[in-house]
Formats: sequence, structure tokens, C-alpha cells
Amino acid sequence: MGRVAGVNDQLLDPFRSSPEDSGLFLDFDGTLSEIVLIPSDARPAEGARELLADLAARLRLVAIVSGRAAGQLLEWLGPEVEIWGIHGAERTREGRVELSDRAEPYAELMERVRNEAERRVDELGIPGLLVEDKRVMLGLHYRTAPDVEAAGRALGDIVEELAQGYGLLSATGRMAFELRPPIEFSKAQVVLQRTREASLKAAGFVGDDRVDLPAFDALDSLSEEGVATLRVGVDSKEAPPELRERSDVLVQGPQGVLEFLNQLLN
Repeated sequence: MGRVAGVNDQLLDPFRSSPEDSGLFLDFDGTLSEIVLIPSDARPAEGARELLADLAARLRLVAIVSGRAAGQLLEWLGPEVEIWGIHGAERTREGRVELSDRAEPYAELMERVRNEAERRVDELGIPGLLVEDKRVMLGLHYRTAPDVEAAGRALGDIVEELAQGYGLLSATGRMAFELRPPIEFSKAQVVLQRTREASLKAAGFVGDDRVDLPAFDALDSLSEEGVATLRVGVDSKEAPPELRERSDVLVQGPQGVLEFLNQLLN
């Protein structure tokens, strides 16, 4: 496992020797942007957009795969990179955002869930809770609550009840929960699909959180198919131990990611 201040060149050789057959997938929050108290306040680290555009001009594929809405990321990062929002329920194509055919039937249901979630959260009367509308998914955040442990438990109860009541899937993240339709949308699915569609011979993923680990699983599967793979973990005080253990390279925060991208380019 690397600890980046300089990445082992052998790990980068497949990407440098055949950039036309290589692709890189990146998370956004905590990877290209610092974690912030209010999700809408996040912005890409300075220079990230330009670096990604340069990388997209060299590699076969550069894709952002995030739980955020694709339209928001398109505004911040531009059309040069491929963007998959809401874990793959949305994607950008020629500067437009498209909702997956599999996600469209759940839009009305998730609107009802959002309305109930907002009502239930208001009834709790706990300051600092936030319901984030992601069209066909919901984010429920408690990072700014005065007592995050108590808020997390209370919000977790609501999430569990809504998931059971509406037949939804739930997931946990950094001081947040997600409610999703009962169909599989994951970073792993995007990594597998696009790597195979593009016939990539080398593929890497850069992420910082527990929800990024399935993308590492996808790289494990691709490695068995003969694809050269690279797992880049973004370290922080909130990074899960499993991420550190499974990373081929470990960088420090979004600035470390930019240093890694520069090294890959140069």
C-alpha cells in the first residue's frame, strides 16, 4: 500500500503507457472537495476542474461518480468529464443531465417519501438536521446537530421506518443517511459498466468514504478479467479503516488528490 508523497511509478505505468485504453473514476465530496457542514456549500478544490479537463483530454475516460445530483456537478466541473450523479441514477451526456430509465418510475414515490421525511424531521425539533432532495434519492444529514450521536440515532430511526414502510433501500455515510429506490444504483455498477463498455485496459478509482468501497470491489472483479487496476484512498480523520487497508495509494485530502492527478499527468 502506497502512502503518497510520490506514487510508485509502477502503479501509474499502465495509465501512462496506454492512456487511450485507460480510465479514472473519482468520488466528489471529500475527494475533489472538502467536507462541509452544509452540502450545498461544497465546491471543487482550486484547480480541480482544470486538472480533470487535462486528464480527460489524455485518458480514454474520466468520470465523476457521486451521490450528488449530476446537474450540480456539471455546473462545478464542466462538460469535459463524464458525470454520474446519485450513484448512477443520473448521468451527463453532451452537457445534459439524463435520468436513468430504471430510476424514472420511482420519481413520484420518492417525492412522497421526501415530503414525509421533511415532516418527520421537523417534528423531531432537533436543530441542524437537513433533508437533501436528490430527485430519486434522499440524503438526511445530521453533521451540524448540537449532539450528533443523539441526532444520528433519532434520524436513523426515521430512516429505518421510511425504508420499511415504502420498501426502500437505506445506506449510511459520513454523519448522513440515504434512502434509495429498491433497485441497485452503485458506484461499483458504474465502474464495471463503463470499464467494460470502453474496453479499458487500466482503471482506477479515487474515493474517501465507506460508500466508495464497492467501487474497490468492482476493481477487484476487473483485475480478475485482466484489467490493470489502481485503488486510491483519500485519508482524513473520518476515513474508515477498511479504506486505508484496501488502498494501493493513500493521499491526504483533496489537495493530495490534486497532487496525485498532477503526477499521473506528468
